[in-house]
Amino acid sequence: MDSSFRPLTTYEREVLEKLLEPEFPGRDELRQQLNSVTAKQTFEDGTLALKCDSTHPAPVKCRVPVEAQGEDADGVLISVALHVVHGFMNELEIVKGDESKILRPPSPRDLVLIVWRFEAGAKVGKPTKVTT
Repeated sequence: MDSSFRPLTTYEREVLEKLLEPEFPGRDELRQQLNSVTAKQTFEDGTLALKCDSTHPAPVKCRVPVEAQGEDADGVLISVALHVVHGFMNELEIVKGDESKILRPPSPRDLVLIVWRFEAGAKVGKPTKVTT
C-alpha cells in the first residue's frame, strides 16, 4: 500500500473523469477538484483515499453521488464508487462482487455509470443508469 499521497495514475484519472461525465449536483465542482487531487492506495483492490486542495466544495446530495460497474476478466462484477465528504472527493472505492482478487480492472470506457437522482423533497435517492 502507498504510505503517502501521490499524483493519480493515468488509469485512476480516467476512471474519475468517466465518473464525472454525467450531470448531477456538484459535478462541476468535483471536476475542478480533479485538477488538484492526490491519492493513496488503501486496499489491495485499488481503493484510494483521495485528497484535494480545492476551495470549491461540491453541493452533492449524498455521499456517493455517482458510481459505476464493469466486469473483471472472470466475468465477476466490479463496482466503483466516488465518495464525497463535506463537498470534497474523499475516496474511490473499488469492490469486486465475490471479493476475489481483481484480475484485470475494467476499462473506464466500458464502465456503466449510475447516478443517484433525488426528486424534489425526497430524502432518499433512486439509482439511475446513465449512457454516455
